[in-house]
Amino acid sequence: MWALAIFLLLAIQDTDKERMMKVQADQWLALVDAGDYGKAYDALSESTRKELPRAEFVKSTEELRDYVGKLQMRKYKSVEFVTNPPGPPEGEYSAVQYETAFQNRPVTEAVAFRLEDGKWGVIGYYMR
Repeated sequence: MWALAIFLLLAIQDTDKERMMKVQADQWLALVDAGDYGKAYDALSESTRKELPRAEFVKSTEELRDYVGKLQMRKYKSVEFVTNPPGPPEGEYSAVQYETAFQNRPVTEAVAFRLEDGKWGVIGYYMR
């Protein structure tokens, strides 16, 4: 009985964590969707802002969104968490994925996060 209660409690915590990540990704994507690339840059993690100049982020994001065209539809797909993946610095990472239709093409969109100083910060925006 206790094992079931603990399992359910952990499942609820995981669901809350996934929901929190989706909300953060939705809020960040709303800035990008509005073309407010400067505010989207300001919402990146501190470490990402140190490595990526504002002008470069704004230009590349604007070019990407111009290429795919106007947003038509976005459907939440998943949230994934990983600890110490190969390649990047050690830490906790998450990616929120969406199936998205833009005017010029459908894509899988992902907003990547890293836990820094107890706070999840956006570290990347990807389409494939």
